[in-house]
Amino acid sequence: MRYAVEEINNSTTLLPNVSLGYEIFDHCSNTRNFHSVLSFISKNGSIRPKEKLNNYQPKVIALTGPYGSSRTITVAPLITMDLIPMVNYGAASYTLSNKLQYPSFVRTIPSNKDLIEMIIHIIRWFEWNSVAFLGSQDDYSSDGLKLFNKYINNTGICLAYQEGLSLNANYSLTLKKIDKLNINVIVVFALTQYASKIIKAAIANNIQDKVWIASHSWAMNQQLPREPGIRKIGTVIGIAERLLSLPGFNEFVYNKAKGTAYAGHNDKAVSDVQSKNETCNQDCDYCSLMTAEDIINESPTHSFAVYSAIYTIAHALHKVLQCDTNECHKNITVKPYMLLEEIKLLNFSLNGRQVKYDDNYDPTIRYAVVLWCTDVNPPQFKVVGMYGGSEINNSTTLLPTVPFSNCSVECKAGYSRQPEGFHSCCFTCKKCPCNSYVDFSSKYLRR
Repeated sequence: MRYAVEEINNSTTLLPNVSLGYEIFDHCSNTRNFHSVLSFISKNGSIRPKEKLNNYQPKVIALTGPYGSSRTITVAPLITMDLIPMVNYGAASYTLSNKLQYPSFVRTIPSNKDLIEMIIHIIRWFEWNSVAFLGSQDDYSSDGLKLFNKYINNTGICLAYQEGLSLNANYSLTLKKIDKLNINVIVVFALTQYASKIIKAAIANNIQDKVWIASHSWAMNQQLPREPGIRKIGTVIGIAERLLSLPGFNEFVYNKAKGTAYAGHNDKAVSDVQSKNETCNQDCDYCSLMTAEDIINESPTHSFAVYSAIYTIAHALHKVLQCDTNECHKNITVKPYMLLEEIKLLNFSLNGRQVKYDDNYDPTIRYAVVLWCTDVNPPQFKVVGMYGGSEINNSTTLLPTVPFSNCSVECKAGYSRQPEGFHSCCFTCKKCPCNSYVDFSSKYLRR
């Protein structure tokens, strides 16, 4: 965020003679951050409900963040009720696309609806019909599971196992159940800390030769591919935004690190932070303990989302202030709703990618299908396909070998399906009697 703001303020064309200011606070819990949020939407320290939009001039004209669906859903009603643009870089829940509930919510990452459609497309691509869906107990995963159940209707895909896991759950037991059911494709639609526990439990319990479909939140995780024994669990396919670099970002981080608290990265500093009471004082204690390398090596899928969120606000402000290449009209009083109107109309290029939004203020993004290559050192992420909403575009095969993950083997000619068990994709094959035929739209016997 700081990189984007400073880049914009140093630009002579986007907002000439105007500088962006900002205030950052640490979102440390869903319930203890309201003081900062209320401060942002207040005017001179007070909030007047139902004030006319033309008269409403809060402390800020736009907000970005927080990261995560649950955190965002907690505070979004307060921010969006007065049409303050909430340009978010890390909340994927499809609920937030409801403009009646969240009229000024904007996001720079795909919604869960797009991600789930992509996952289903991959499953159908390989003709798998028996899959497991593991998530965490939060808005992100529950929203994903709800959409998955909705969109697999009439696709022939059976959700053979599903579970929302807590951090203290018995991950080993869950994976053993899936293995016993002979399910070879596992969708892990969970936040990173849960996905990490699932993968580590799979390694520890010798779960082998599965296909793991990683949701956007951990598809490009930098630590898990380096876990000892990761190769034996099978193949990991991740879904991420098309990776884009930020020229100059690494140098910016290193320059900011020089002569700052990074130099105090020692055992005493760690001890001092850990000994503090876990209070929510809006100070980022642990920020001073991160090295420049820690920041640069974070998941690359997050960087551009934050970067484009700041540029979205700046481009909207460019329009509202009627800027040209030399100056902006600083005599114009900017209201939050003015920015929102301009955001809907935006269509600009940023580092080789077009940034624009649909009617729900969701971005139009192409996704990358990435294959974890854990047989090389260091592990690599190989882009094996691109998805633009209809099909995967790539001439190469996504997987070196395609495992079987169907409840039953398809019946041969002259045999019809006989339902077996709860799921429609589970059946036995029975020889067809004389004077009968098989309806191939359902593969069941007709007379």
